Amino acid sequence: MAYEQILYETADRIATITLNRPERMNAMPPKMMGEIHDALHEADRDDNVRAVIITGAGKAFCSGMDMEVLRTPAQQVMADSKELNQRDPNLRPDFRGAFSYMMALRKPIIGAINGVCVGVGFTCMLYFDIRMAAESARMGILYPRRGLSIEEGASWMLPRLIGLADAIEMVVTGRTISAHEALERRLVTHVVPDDQLIAKARELASEIATQCSPVGVAVARRLVYEHLFTDLATGIREDFAELSKMFGTADFKEGIRAFMQRRPPNFPGR
Repeated sequence: MAYEQILYETADRIATITLNRPERMNAMPPKMMGEIHDALHEADRDDNVRAVIITGAGKAFCSGMDMEVLRTPAQQVMADSKELNQRDPNLRPDFRGAFSYMMALRKPIIGAINGVCVGVGFTCMLYFDIRMAAESARMGILYPRRGLSIEEGASWMLPRLIGLADAIEMVVTGRTISAHEALERRLVTHVVPDDQLIAKARELASEIATQCSPVGVAVARRLVYEHLFTDLATGIREDFAELSKMFGTADFKEGIRAFMQRRPPNFPGR
Protein backbone atom coordinates (compact mmCIF):
# COMPACT_ATOMS: atom_id res chain seq x y z
CA MET A 1 0.00 0.00 0.00
CA ALA A 2 1.06 3.61 -0.45
CA TYR A 3 1.86 5.23 2.87
CA GLU A 4 1.15 8.87 3.71
CA GLN A 5 2.53 9.20 7.23
CA ILE A 6 5.43 6.76 7.29
CA LEU A 7 8.28 5.77 4.99
CA TYR A 8 8.98 2.09 4.31
CA GLU A 9 12.08 0.76 2.62
CA THR A 10 14.04 -2.47 2.51
CA ALA A 11 17.72 -3.06 1.83
CA ASP A 12 20.26 -5.69 2.86
CA ARG A 13 17.57 -7.84 4.50
CA ILE A 14 16.55 -4.95 6.77
CA ALA A 15 13.22 -3.12 6.63
CA THR A 16 13.21 0.48 7.90
CA ILE A 17 10.00 2.20 8.98
CA THR A 18 10.29 5.95 9.49
CA LEU A 19 7.54 7.97 11.17
CA ASN A 20 7.23 10.79 8.66
CA ARG A 21 5.44 13.84 10.01
CA PRO A 22 8.52 15.90 10.95
CA GLU A 23 6.59 19.18 10.81
CA ARG A 24 4.45 17.81 13.70
CA MET A 25 7.39 16.11 15.46
CA ASN A 26 5.87 12.82 14.25
CA ALA A 27 2.75 13.21 16.39
CA MET A 28 0.82 9.97 15.93
CA PRO A 29 -2.79 9.91 14.76
CA PRO A 30 -4.68 6.61 14.30
CA LYS A 31 -3.79 6.65 10.58
CA MET A 32 -0.09 6.47 11.39
CA MET A 33 -0.73 3.64 13.85
CA GLY A 34 -2.52 1.76 11.08
CA GLU A 35 0.30 2.34 8.61
CA ILE A 36 2.89 1.09 11.12
CA HIS A 37 0.72 -1.99 11.66
CA ASP A 38 0.52 -2.63 7.92
CA ALA A 39 4.24 -2.05 7.30
CA LEU A 40 5.28 -4.37 10.12
CA HIS A 41 3.10 -7.13 8.74
CA GLU A 42 4.49 -6.50 5.27
CA ALA A 43 8.02 -6.93 6.67
CA ASP A 44 6.93 -10.04 8.54
CA ARG A 45 5.62 -11.63 5.33
CA ASP A 46 8.73 -10.75 3.31
CA ASP A 47 11.21 -13.64 3.39
CA ASN A 48 13.97 -11.26 2.31
CA VAL A 49 13.55 -9.21 5.51
CA ARG A 50 15.29 -10.53 8.61
CA ALA A 51 15.04 -7.50 10.96
CA VAL A 52 13.13 -4.22 11.23
CA ILE A 53 14.22 -0.75 12.35
CA ILE A 54 11.70 1.90 13.43
CA THR A 55 12.78 5.54 13.73
CA GLY A 56 11.46 9.06 13.26
CA ALA A 57 12.08 11.67 10.57
CA GLY A 58 13.55 14.99 11.65
CA LYS A 59 14.35 15.91 15.25
CA ALA A 60 11.85 13.69 17.06
CA PHE A 61 10.86 10.07 17.28
CA CYS A 62 7.28 10.85 18.30
CA SER A 63 5.85 13.76 20.29
CA GLY A 64 2.78 11.80 21.34
CA MET A 65 -0.78 11.61 20.10
CA ASP A 66 -1.75 14.24 17.55
CA MET A 67 -3.51 17.10 19.35
CA GLU A 68 -6.38 16.97 16.86
CA VAL A 69 -7.06 13.43 18.04
CA LEU A 70 -7.02 14.57 21.67
CA ARG A 71 -9.77 17.06 20.79
CA THR A 72 -11.89 14.22 19.38
CA PRO A 73 -14.61 12.86 21.70
CA ALA A 74 -13.22 10.05 23.84
CA GLN A 75 -15.82 7.57 22.56
CA GLN A 76 -14.58 8.02 18.98
CA VAL A 77 -10.92 7.65 19.97
CA MET A 78 -11.74 4.41 21.79
CA ALA A 79 -13.74 3.13 18.79
CA ASP A 80 -10.82 3.79 16.44
CA SER A 81 -8.44 2.01 18.80
CA LYS A 82 -10.78 -0.96 19.17
CA GLU A 83 -10.95 -1.38 15.39
CA LEU A 84 -7.15 -1.52 15.15
CA ASN A 85 -6.99 -3.96 18.07
CA GLN A 86 -9.23 -6.47 16.29
CA ARG A 87 -7.30 -6.75 13.03
CA ASP A 88 -5.76 -10.07 14.12
CA PRO A 89 -8.74 -11.99 15.59
CA ASN A 90 -6.89 -15.33 15.60
CA LEU A 91 -4.23 -14.10 18.02
CA ARG A 92 -4.48 -14.53 21.76
CA PRO A 93 -6.03 -11.41 23.34
CA ASP A 94 -2.69 -10.36 24.85
CA PHE A 95 -1.29 -9.86 21.33
CA ARG A 96 -4.30 -8.05 19.87
CA GLY A 97 -3.61 -4.57 21.21
CA ALA A 98 -2.82 -1.45 19.22
CA PHE A 99 0.89 -2.18 19.81
CA SER A 100 1.08 -5.58 21.51
CA TYR A 101 0.56 -7.30 18.15
CA MET A 102 4.28 -6.67 17.64
CA MET A 103 5.00 -9.42 20.14
CA ALA A 104 3.39 -11.98 17.82
CA LEU A 105 5.50 -11.10 14.76
CA ARG A 106 8.42 -13.24 13.59
CA LYS A 107 10.95 -10.51 12.83
CA PRO A 108 12.84 -8.64 15.61
CA ILE A 109 12.13 -4.91 15.88
CA ILE A 110 14.87 -2.42 16.75
CA GLY A 111 13.79 1.05 17.83
CA ALA A 112 16.19 3.85 16.87
CA ILE A 113 14.89 6.55 19.21
CA ASN A 114 15.88 10.02 18.03
CA GLY A 115 14.86 13.12 19.98
CA VAL A 116 11.66 13.30 22.01
CA CYS A 117 9.64 10.11 22.56
CA VAL A 118 6.61 10.70 24.76
CA GLY A 119 2.97 9.75 25.21
CA VAL A 120 1.75 7.26 22.63
CA GLY A 121 5.23 7.21 21.05
CA PHE A 122 6.63 6.04 24.39
CA THR A 123 3.94 3.36 24.67
CA CYS A 124 4.67 2.13 21.15
CA MET A 125 8.39 1.96 21.92
CA LEU A 126 7.80 -0.38 24.88
CA TYR A 127 6.82 -3.14 22.45
CA PHE A 128 10.02 -3.03 20.41
CA ASP A 129 12.45 -5.90 21.03
CA ILE A 130 15.52 -3.67 21.30
CA ARG A 131 15.58 0.07 22.01
CA MET A 132 18.59 2.15 20.99
CA ALA A 133 18.65 5.89 21.77
CA ALA A 134 20.47 8.91 20.42
CA GLU A 135 22.23 10.94 23.10
CA SER A 136 19.72 13.77 22.63
CA ALA A 137 16.68 11.50 23.11
CA ARG A 138 14.22 12.16 25.90
CA MET A 139 11.35 9.88 26.78
CA GLY A 140 8.48 9.54 29.19
CA ILE A 141 4.79 8.77 29.80
CA LEU A 142 3.78 12.46 30.14
CA TYR A 143 0.05 11.66 30.41
CA PRO A 144 -0.37 12.54 34.12
CA ARG A 145 0.76 16.08 33.24
CA ARG A 146 -2.11 16.30 30.74
CA GLY A 147 -4.85 14.97 33.00
CA LEU A 148 -4.63 11.39 31.74
CA SER A 149 -3.08 8.18 33.07
CA ILE A 150 -1.59 5.35 30.98
CA GLU A 151 -2.58 3.33 27.90
CA GLU A 152 -2.37 0.14 25.83
CA GLY A 153 -0.76 -2.12 28.40
CA ALA A 154 2.05 0.25 29.40
CA SER A 155 1.04 -0.47 33.00
CA TRP A 156 1.98 -4.12 32.34
CA MET A 157 4.99 -3.68 30.06
CA LEU A 158 6.90 -0.88 31.78
CA PRO A 159 7.43 -2.64 35.17
CA ARG A 160 8.62 -5.75 33.34
CA LEU A 161 11.21 -3.73 31.44
CA ILE A 162 12.57 -1.46 34.18
CA GLY A 163 11.19 -2.79 37.48
CA LEU A 164 8.30 -1.71 39.66
CA ALA A 165 9.95 1.16 41.55
CA ASP A 166 11.28 2.93 38.45
CA ALA A 167 8.01 2.34 36.60
CA ILE A 168 5.92 3.83 39.40
CA GLU A 169 8.17 6.88 39.58
CA MET A 170 7.86 7.46 35.84
CA VAL A 171 4.08 7.11 35.75
CA VAL A 172 3.27 9.21 38.82
CA THR A 173 5.62 12.06 37.97
CA GLY A 174 4.99 12.07 34.23
CA ARG A 175 8.46 13.49 33.72
CA THR A 176 10.75 12.76 30.81
CA ILE A 177 14.15 11.16 31.30
CA SER A 178 17.35 11.51 29.31
CA ALA A 179 18.80 8.80 27.12
CA HIS A 180 21.52 8.09 29.67
CA GLU A 181 18.98 7.80 32.51
CA ALA A 182 16.94 5.46 30.28
CA LEU A 183 20.10 3.37 29.84
CA GLU A 184 20.66 3.24 33.60
CA ARG A 185 17.09 2.02 34.05
CA ARG A 186 17.51 -0.54 31.22
CA LEU A 187 14.70 1.05 29.24
CA VAL A 188 17.18 1.23 26.36
CA THR A 189 20.22 -0.98 25.82
CA HIS A 190 22.38 1.36 23.75
CA VAL A 191 23.00 5.13 23.73
CA VAL A 192 24.99 6.48 20.78
CA PRO A 193 25.89 9.89 19.31
CA ASP A 194 23.01 11.36 17.33
CA ASP A 195 24.80 11.17 14.00
CA GLN A 196 25.59 7.47 14.51
CA LEU A 197 22.12 6.27 15.55
CA ILE A 198 20.90 4.80 12.26
CA ALA A 199 24.31 3.36 11.40
CA LYS A 200 24.48 1.59 14.77
CA ALA A 201 20.91 0.36 14.43
CA ARG A 202 21.68 -1.03 10.99
CA GLU A 203 24.86 -2.64 12.31
CA LEU A 204 22.87 -4.50 14.94
CA ALA A 205 20.10 -5.39 12.48
CA SER A 206 22.69 -6.64 10.00
CA GLU A 207 24.25 -8.89 12.64
CA ILE A 208 20.84 -10.47 13.24
CA ALA A 209 20.11 -10.69 9.51
CA THR A 210 23.39 -12.32 8.53
CA GLN A 211 24.52 -14.30 11.56
CA CYS A 212 21.29 -15.68 13.01
CA SER A 213 18.82 -18.26 11.75
CA PRO A 214 15.46 -16.65 10.88
CA VAL A 215 13.72 -19.78 12.16
CA GLY A 216 15.69 -19.76 15.39
CA VAL A 217 15.07 -16.05 15.94
CA ALA A 218 11.34 -16.33 15.25
CA VAL A 219 10.83 -19.32 17.52
CA ALA A 220 12.95 -17.97 20.39
CA ARG A 221 11.23 -14.58 20.20
CA ARG A 222 7.77 -16.19 20.24
CA LEU A 223 8.61 -18.40 23.19
CA VAL A 224 9.95 -15.51 25.26
CA TYR A 225 6.82 -13.42 24.73
CA GLU A 226 4.32 -16.27 25.11
CA HIS A 227 5.99 -17.42 28.31
CA LEU A 228 5.46 -14.03 29.91
CA PHE A 229 1.93 -15.38 30.41
CA THR A 230 2.75 -18.92 31.54
CA ASP A 231 4.81 -20.68 34.23
CA LEU A 232 8.29 -22.19 34.39
CA ALA A 233 7.12 -25.78 33.85
CA THR A 234 5.34 -24.75 30.67
CA GLY A 235 8.41 -22.84 29.53
CA ILE A 236 10.68 -25.84 30.04
CA ARG A 237 8.29 -28.21 28.26
CA GLU A 238 7.62 -25.95 25.26
CA ASP A 239 11.25 -24.84 24.89
CA PHE A 240 12.30 -28.49 24.67
CA ALA A 241 9.51 -29.36 22.22
CA GLU A 242 10.45 -26.52 19.85
CA LEU A 243 14.18 -27.24 20.12
CA SER A 244 13.57 -30.89 19.25
CA LYS A 245 11.69 -29.89 16.09
CA MET A 246 14.47 -27.57 14.98
CA PHE A 247 17.09 -30.33 14.71
CA GLY A 248 15.41 -31.24 11.43
CA THR A 249 15.40 -27.76 9.90
CA ALA A 250 17.50 -26.59 6.98
CA ASP A 251 18.69 -23.68 9.13
CA PHE A 252 20.15 -26.06 11.73
CA LYS A 253 21.93 -28.10 9.06
CA GLU A 254 23.37 -24.94 7.51
CA GLY A 255 24.45 -23.64 10.92
CA ILE A 256 26.42 -26.83 11.58
CA ARG A 257 27.97 -26.85 8.08
CA ALA A 258 29.02 -23.20 8.40
CA PHE A 259 30.59 -23.87 11.81
CA MET A 260 32.49 -26.91 10.60
CA GLN A 261 33.67 -25.12 7.45
CA ARG A 262 34.58 -21.98 9.40
CA ARG A 263 32.54 -19.67 7.18
CA PRO A 264 29.62 -17.28 7.67
CA PRO A 265 26.22 -19.03 7.59
CA ASN A 266 23.76 -18.62 4.74
CA PHE A 267 20.51 -19.52 6.44
CA PRO A 268 17.64 -20.35 4.04
CA GLY A 269 14.99 -19.56 6.65
CA ARG A 270 13.45 -23.03 6.66
